[in-house]
Amino acid sequence: MSDFQRLHKRLLEKAQDVTARSVVYVAFGDSVTQGCMEYATIEHEKVFHNLLKRSIEKRYPTTIFSVINSGVSGDTAHGSRSRWHRDVIMYQPDLISIGFGVNDAHEGEAGLKNYVESIRELIELIRMQTEADLLLLTPNMMVKHENANIDERDRPALPMFVQTAEAGYLPRYMEALRELATQEQVACIEQYELWIQMEQRGIDIHTRLVNGINHPDREFHQELADMLDTALFAT
Repeated sequence: MSDFQRLHKRLLEKAQDVTARSVVYVAFGDSVTQGCMEYATIEHEKVFHNLLKRSIEKRYPTTIFSVINSGVSGDTAHGSRSRWHRDVIMYQPDLISIGFGVNDAHEGEAGLKNYVESIRELIELIRMQTEADLLLLTPNMMVKHENANIDERDRPALPMFVQTAEAGYLPRYMEALRELATQEQVACIEQYELWIQMEQRGIDIHTRLVNGINHPDREFHQELADMLDTALFAT
């Protein structure tokens, strides 16, 4: 498992040498990474990777930490292949997070192999063509039934999401990602576990989905940023 030596080295290098290249973090994924919130709303400030940026700047106030938001709404691990070089590799980042699953899960058992192999190939590409430290993000929970947070314009998609939930596909994708992280010795941020803990405390997870379907609220993005910060700087 990585101890994020590349990131720590670059943060210190930039803090000590103003002429050094900026430390670069690419957040790669779907609508959650993009910062999608309520219907047709994108959050630029309180999205997890920008919150992490703020936290790192407090740790290293004389460094420059640049975040590239490479999240695309509706994207899947397999569907993102055409973006790998343009949206990840070309930036030669020092840190990369990969977050897919909420759209992939709709492909059911038939899509599980594509999901795993796509992320595995992306990991291999990153290792071959960059020096970046790497994080995998398990997906967040999604809608299980009708709820008040769903915008009327999103309701046509509800049956598909409920079917995916009833079939139990999302936990299967999450477990497959965990297994891949272990096999590839890549750090895995267990955000799905936070949702399990919510349910165990009696919280209706739909109250934490700001669009009522698959977008975590701003408070959750802060929790996820805290998880990332802990993983990156744990001693």
